[in-house]
Amino acid sequence: MSHGSGAKRVPPAAAVLLAAVLAGLLTACDSGADAPGETPARRPAAAAPAPSSAPAGLLGTTEMNGFFQPMHYTAVDGDTWEGIAAHFRMTPEILRSFNESVSIAAGEVIDLRGVDVPQLGAGGSVTGQDGQGQLLYRASAGDTPAGIASRYGVPLHALRIANLNLLTGGEWIPPAGATVAIPNPPLD
Repeated sequence: MSHGSGAKRVPPAAAVLLAAVLAGLLTACDSGADAPGETPARRPAAAAPAPSSAPAGLLGTTEMNGFFQPMHYTAVDGDTWEGIAAHFRMTPEILRSFNESVSIAAGEVIDLRGVDVPQLGAGGSVTGQDGQGQLLYRASAGDTPAGIASRYGVPLHALRIANLNLLTGGEWIPPAGATVAIPNPPLD
């Protein structure tokens, strides 16, 4: 009987043998053995971990906005700029630029987004609020939707939906002086 595709069929005994060999190799990899049937390779003793300025996990509390973006972190004893920055995937220099404190004290609230600090792509400022819980932001030259969304901790799609009146097709760049609505702002 010909299958017409030119592919050869593997005999069942060979398939079982191949599966057994692959299973043995996978087991050897998981156990650290050099080859099937050998004892696991001897691993060097682990050295004591080096002290780190970044804690394994932060013990303070994180305030999230309505989009589940971290907005503020309340510090506890032992927190450092480096540890907090690493946890929230930013550099200590950027985190410090968002906050006025030189050192971190227990109970201090750390701004994680720089809402009050002009940033690249979001150099404008908040001019007020509308009656529906949205901040009103006055765009400056060079502002981008991504920069504004990042600064205020909102997803880009939510920012665009809140500003359908400003969309003209293609890539949306708010003109300097335009009022941009920031949906669901973080509570201060």
